[in-house]
Amino acid sequence: MKKVMKNILAAFLVVGILVGCATTTAPKEEAPKVTVDEILAAVKEAYGENYLPNMEIPADFLEQEFGLTADMYAEVKAEQPMIGTHADRIVIVKAAEGKADAVEAALNAAREKKVNDTLQYPMNLAKINASKVVRHGDIVTYVLLGAINDSEDVNEADAKAFAEAEIEKGVSAINNLFK
Repeated sequence: MKKVMKNILAAFLVVGILVGCATTTAPKEEAPKVTVDEILAAVKEAYGENYLPNMEIPADFLEQEFGLTADMYAEVKAEQPMIGTHADRIVIVKAAEGKADAVEAALNAAREKKVNDTLQYPMNLAKINASKVVRHGDIVTYVLLGAINDSEDVNEADAKAFAEAEIEKGVSAINNLFK
């Protein structure tokens, strides 16, 4: 009986060791390395002629509007239209080490502030409400982009659906890079 128990115990140990080795030696899937330039290019391509930003957002404006201080990011690409009536913005941040949560919080706070700002042009309201913050690891992106719904007979529900579909173009372009 003792010999049978020893054999069973030995078998469990061998199986345990083999399972342990198999688990620890299995290759880990690495997240794709995506740059802020690649994200910006993909977003511009997704919108085509409806990509309205045409000027870089300077660092002092990034801090003023988005709460992003220079110590929060390793790299940033941010653009907006030169024409002030358009709300469109793209802010792509590669967060400094250990700062991704702070960057995400700052961009979400900026988004909420813009959503709650009552001094917006009516044509921008649906787009602003549909805006999103997208995060993949240490890269955080604020997306407020898309075509203008210039339909004369648009109700609130249609405006919302149009704006959400436009924002989703950018979000999908970003997400596809990280697959």
